[in-house]
Amino acid sequence: MKTCHPIQTLEATGIVNAGITLRHGGVSRAPYASLNLAHHVDDDASAVTANRQIFFQHTGLVDVLYCRQIHSACVIDVDGESVHTGEAANPAMTITCRDSEAGSADATLTLGNLRQSVRHYMSGIKSGQHRHAPYSDSIKTGDALVSAQRGVALGIFTADCVPVFILDIATPAIGIAHAGWRGTLSRVAVNALARMKTRFGTIAENCLIHLGPSIQKCCYTVSPELITQFAEHFGSTVHDKKHLSLQTANIRQLVEAGVPAASISVSPFCTACCTDNFYSHRAEREITGRMLSFIELR
Repeated sequence: MKTCHPIQTLEATGIVNAGITLRHGGVSRAPYASLNLAHHVDDDASAVTANRQIFFQHTGLVDVLYCRQIHSACVIDVDGESVHTGEAANPAMTITCRDSEAGSADATLTLGNLRQSVRHYMSGIKSGQHRHAPYSDSIKTGDALVSAQRGVALGIFTADCVPVFILDIATPAIGIAHAGWRGTLSRVAVNALARMKTRFGTIAENCLIHLGPSIQKCCYTVSPELITQFAEHFGSTVHDKKHLSLQTANIRQLVEAGVPAASISVSPFCTACCTDNFYSHRAEREITGRMLSFIELR
């Protein structure tokens, strides 16, 4: 049974492995059936552990670095020394990243302690040592990760929010962002791109972007207040007065940041329409599993 949907526009470059898991082929029971990969929902911990073993077996990945997602603009620099908040287009949207354990100081993250702790955690998953592993165990808070190291897989969990895959084909370097409405409004994907420029010399014109399966305009009814906020920042094309397109808003800001429109691809799959293949937080009334989107430099 197919457990993963490859991101062909990125994998065709020969530079990366990239994909998003489907909800098939796992052992979780309803409402998390069946390949839920997230411990922070109320699924049985042993089922999630088994699902992650299945994921590793099917993808051939060695490990995946991920974070505790908080719907922010924070970017975790996997290869460097810090969690980067950057500068939002509107200063009022700037979000300060805090260490998930201490909560009292800006988080500092070195490659060594990140990879050591994640690999220890993931090896425990493979061996079955971790029976209860809450989402808070997933290292640091943030909503995007960047790296220029080969063999380092970056991952985010979604169930309607937009997974934004970033590939700098020239350097090469990679990034991945979790863009719900809050992350989109605070420009988390552009923030990740900016961090890649600072750290790796990434040029926006050299990037391929893919917006993965997520809730689309057809199913995303939001409040008039949120429509107004998005229209003010991204123009009237992001909505039809009742429904919001997170995809259009992300494309708009990425193009403004210098990514050619022709270099941005969008998945045709709406998670809320396609609950046979994907989890949807909204369509399934907030009780459901999570897919894992991942990207790795080969």
